[in-house]
Amino acid sequence: MRVGYVQSTNFMEGIGDKAVKRGMAYDYIQRVSYYANWHCIYVYGDWNTILDKLYNGEIDLMAGVSKTPERMEKVLFPDYPMGSESYYIYVHANNPLANQGMAALAGHTVSVNHNTLMETILRNWNDSENHHVRIKTFSGNQSRYNDFYAGKTDATVDTDNAVKPEDKMIPVAKIGQSEFYLAVNRQRPDILKELNTALRKINSTTPGFTNQLSNKYFSGLAVLAQLQNDELAWLKYHPVISVGYVDDYLPLSGTGNNGRPTGIIVDVLNEMVEELKIQDKVQFKYVAFGSYEAMIQGLKNGAVDMVFPANNDVDQAERDDIFLTSEVINAPMYLVYKGDYSDLQLRRMSAKRGNSIGDIYIRAHYPNVELVYYDDIFEVLDAVKDGTVDGCILNQFRKDGYLSHPDYWDLNTFMLKETVSRCFAVKCGNNELLSILNRGITNLPEDFGMNCTYTYTEKISSMTIKDFFLQHIFIFTIVVVLISTVFSGLVAYIILIQRNKRRMAFLAHHDSLTGLLNRQSFDEVIDTGGALPATENLVVIAMDLNGLKNVNDALGHEAGDELIKGAADCMTRILSPYGTVYRIGGDEFMSVLYAEPDQWPDIIQRLKEAFNGWKGEKVDKLSVSVGSVVFNEAENLTMKKMVTMADERMYQDKAEYYRHSGADRRKNR
Repeated sequence: MRVGYVQSTNFMEGIGDKAVKRGMAYDYIQRVSYYANWHCIYVYGDWNTILDKLYNGEIDLMAGVSKTPERMEKVLFPDYPMGSESYYIYVHANNPLANQGMAALAGHTVSVNHNTLMETILRNWNDSENHHVRIKTFSGNQSRYNDFYAGKTDATVDTDNAVKPEDKMIPVAKIGQSEFYLAVNRQRPDILKELNTALRKINSTTPGFTNQLSNKYFSGLAVLAQLQNDELAWLKYHPVISVGYVDDYLPLSGTGNNGRPTGIIVDVLNEMVEELKIQDKVQFKYVAFGSYEAMIQGLKNGAVDMVFPANNDVDQAERDDIFLTSEVINAPMYLVYKGDYSDLQLRRMSAKRGNSIGDIYIRAHYPNVELVYYDDIFEVLDAVKDGTVDGCILNQFRKDGYLSHPDYWDLNTFMLKETVSRCFAVKCGNNELLSILNRGITNLPEDFGMNCTYTYTEKISSMTIKDFFLQHIFIFTIVVVLISTVFSGLVAYIILIQRNKRRMAFLAHHDSLTGLLNRQSFDEVIDTGGALPATENLVVIAMDLNGLKNVNDALGHEAGDELIKGAADCMTRILSPYGTVYRIGGDEFMSVLYAEPDQWPDIIQRLKEAFNGWKGEKVDKLSVSVGSVVFNEAENLTMKKMVTMADERMYQDKAEYYRHSGADRRKNR
């Protein structure tokens, strides 16, 4: 399939066949190709060149094409759009019109590109609703924006996914919306038929797919649990599905002492068949693999029908010729090291031999580091402890389990901004099984995979204590021979210390009311890296409840607690995918996030919508003042400086709140 590929940030990135491709349109086309059994050949060029190639039949498909009467005569459009974009009238942030609203635009000049869909939408909006704006047209973006920033026009029109924070533009009126499509060469109705069939399957198994892509790159419907005929037919001829997994990788996958598979892989598949009501139609046969590469090779050569955990890397999946399902679980990753973080220099890192999941992450994010391999995870951690290597990488679940071992209490961890997403994978061409799995994943209870990890994290802890005894079996054997009661007491004492340490560490770092990390945790983050230059994509946000004292005085402290917990829930739901939220005081919160600059307006908008939409049993509304700072707003920014700036902006927002509400700030903090 000849696919037009136009470089566009977050939409289509990676020009050249050897380049790493990413973007909303790239992921969309790949998912369609899974169901249509297409092999994509990419044709590169600018927008007008690729569009002409589509008109002339030199390519088969092009993404991001809006439907207009002219284009409907030249290309074919599928039944389902890729997504939609909204058109806004923008003014510069320092323009007085920014605070006056839509009505103030009357009599002012609005610029737009000539002979475009945006011009048509602007004129229809202006004429149908009598807004009386003066319209000035331009031949292209450069001249239009030159006049706009020079103050020769008062406002301009653009789409919501084209304006970035650094443009310092404020939307004052939404004038319309249009859908865009994966358009097809007009001479290929056969391709259009295949495309529509694939899109119908995607929309029935993963109905929020396009929204997920939009949220992923630029910031419902209920899934049909009943299997469709092609899926039922596939199950009829495949009543036993072979499942490959990476051994010794709890809590995701592993083999228990009884020789049976264990980990969330078993829980997730059992829950999926129950949700889909196919317990009597399918059985799973599990096959353990010693490494990630061996597992993927087993899938490709037909040794198994599906595998887990697969890296949710669309580009690599295409190279491996496998299909990926929707995400099952997302794991934060931690650097494990010894000593002071500010003195850390990563030259050598340890990894478990045969477990290339760790290799993949290290090679992707630390390409210049020397890797040293060991036979088990304890040797990996021992190498960090004795200074043979500078550090290693563990996901959150394995970190919580293994570092509870007494031998490693003196190791430190630092959460990395790059998380890892895991999913199932099936062999190229097996779109029926892919459909079944995606249908099951969508039907899983919210955060099901994450919740399942806690059981196996505890098992990791228990296993490490056993290994601790085995590592010191000679000493413990002498103790048992001399006095068995002392041995028993020692075992009980070690277990008690371990449990108390975890409990005290949790209490010391978490807020008891909301469960969020507390002031001590926040101070430790600032002490560790606050004086260092701000890292790329770092965002700091300060938040403070409005009117908490008034609620406590008028409705009681239970109502105040409800308000605090409601605010925390909103923050956690919106911000946790990008970083960490801390409660640093009674009504004060901070969050340290990592988000692409063009994601931030969407994140802050969804955060405000969450606050505005909250309603409790004792309190019926929630107001939070917000101040945020992005890493690239000024030169030589540090996290400490960003915290100060975010706090100042929060208080400016709070002052604006009290100015609009008319409340006495001294009485209603």
